[in-house]
Amino acid sequence: MKRYETLFIVQSELSSEEITAIIDRYSKIITDMKGTVLKVERWGKRKLAYLIRKQARGFYILIDFAGSREIVAEVERILKFDDKVLKYMSVKLADSITAEEIEKELAGPLKADTPPASIIPAESSTTTTTTTTSATSEATTEG
Repeated sequence: MKRYETLFIVQSELSSEEITAIIDRYSKIITDMKGTVLKVERWGKRKLAYLIRKQARGFYILIDFAGSREIVAEVERILKFDDKVLKYMSVKLADSITAEEIEKELAGPLKADTPPASIIPAESSTTTTTTTTSATSEATTEG
């Protein structure tokens, strides 16, 4: 299996029930073709950079899933003919994804409150600035 994400823009005047129906339709296509939907994000209404089918605003939806290339082809084929969809784009995120990684991704949103381990403490950033200023003062006294 490969990991893909599909971002599509639907008409902004659609109701939340219609948007939910669209998301359910494409999620069902993915699961029916033996794919796994990892996450669905509703980015909300945004102003478009240019008019698309005389629309100035659109509702952005992102579907992250694991599956085969045939799933992407089928989803894009149906997106192409859907009048409620203004634009769409699919991107391959990873060449292969294992069942363990899929389970980890599905359990991942529950642990989103923990801060990343790569945050630099405030003490080390002040040390960096003092060494930088002393290095510049040495350079000016020599010259």
